[in-house]
Amino acid sequence: MTSRVSLLILGLLSCYKVASYDPNDRLHLTPYIRQGNITTARELSSVTYRDDNVATSHSGFITVDERLGNHLFFWFFPAINSNPRAPLVVWLNGGPGEPSMLGLFHENGPLRLQPNGNGTFMLKIWNGSWAETFSMLYIDNPVGVGYSYSDSGEIGCRTTQEGYSKDLYEFIQQFYIMFPEYLQRELYIGGQSYAGKYVTSLASRLHKQILNKKSNIPLTGIYLGAPFIDPYSQSKAMSGYFYSSGAISLRQHRDHQKLVDSIFDQLRVRQISADQAVTTLLMNNSIVGLWANNYNARSVTPYEELWYLMNTPAMRTLVHAGNTTFVIGDDGFRAKFNVDWTKSVKAELAVLLNTYKVLIYNGDLDAVVSSVMVDAALAVTRWSLKDRYGESVRDVWTDGYKLKGFFTWTGKFCRVVIHGAGHNAPYDQPVLSLDMMSQFIKNGCIQNEHILL
Repeated sequence: MTSRVSLLILGLLSCYKVASYDPNDRLHLTPYIRQGNITTARELSSVTYRDDNVATSHSGFITVDERLGNHLFFWFFPAINSNPRAPLVVWLNGGPGEPSMLGLFHENGPLRLQPNGNGTFMLKIWNGSWAETFSMLYIDNPVGVGYSYSDSGEIGCRTTQEGYSKDLYEFIQQFYIMFPEYLQRELYIGGQSYAGKYVTSLASRLHKQILNKKSNIPLTGIYLGAPFIDPYSQSKAMSGYFYSSGAISLRQHRDHQKLVDSIFDQLRVRQISADQAVTTLLMNNSIVGLWANNYNARSVTPYEELWYLMNTPAMRTLVHAGNTTFVIGDDGFRAKFNVDWTKSVKAELAVLLNTYKVLIYNGDLDAVVSSVMVDAALAVTRWSLKDRYGESVRDVWTDGYKLKGFFTWTGKFCRVVIHGAGHNAPYDQPVLSLDMMSQFIKNGCIQNEHILL
């Protein structure tokens, strides 16, 4: 973040009604939840936009580890269409280090950062969001990202599947105490990129609690956007996209695969550390332009704009964040996850594929986690319909003569490739992404009305 971006958010608070409490304090909701004072918790967390097109939302902190003082920040938008059966949809960004507020403002939430043409920007209502149809819950995860924080500093940082899934599970339990009506609705947990690990780990933990009759949370399915779930198979497949597009030669493609084999062989016998392995892999990946979010358009994610917006006094007051600093994880933060980066969640994903509805999607222009990488991970995930999926063929997703993408429907598993989208598919193709989610939730997968001839 090298240059300051001017923010035009004058009048922002005049557009909202904020519940009466000291705006200099963080709104910690767990004490109210523990005391059974749910009405007060909901009233205090209320953030109401003075516009008929946006329903009341709620934001604040839920304490997920009282010993360490770990607090996860959330912003929750009940379905704007007021459908009493609208499912609860959890969204998590990945990184590691990307706050889920990025998904809210940049991908599928009801508010957008609107440029004014003079180097400033302001918030604007967006009527094409997922919150029009679903109740959207955005959680900054793990602690140390976004507004989420720990009283214990780095000691409280969760950098393992066990750690961050534990915090998220505790969050979900308290959320349902605060909003018990959602126990009568379907729950879908999902997110993007490295959040493939967050989502899978959380859903796996929740699944075990449900099996042991320790939870009645209505988990119905998960959805994963361009997920990073199996480091070895996906790392080896990374160069496939660039080779097929002509960006690298056959020799470069083969050299990359040999390098990945060598790194993971050394890692298995502890000849190198996770830090060395991840550093080498990421340096090699950057040479072939891996971090292009959209290989065609080179779309830029507005990290700087989001950081400055969320750290303004007006925004902190609006969402009950007190004086909390909004953080976007840097290279140092991501390095804390190097050991976790090398761990797979394919075994947990296999159980979920056997039990729940699962959607995995990516954009056909995604050079971060490409279609080749996603299917490489699926090829080594041992679930009951693995062979059937492996023998399947893609269907073409169309509307008349318009190509929307491609899909495969195997049992409860829906695999979608969105045409014209990069890594941030809901931003690149908002209409198609919402259509995909709506069909997944309603039907289980894509249902074509017309076939492109």
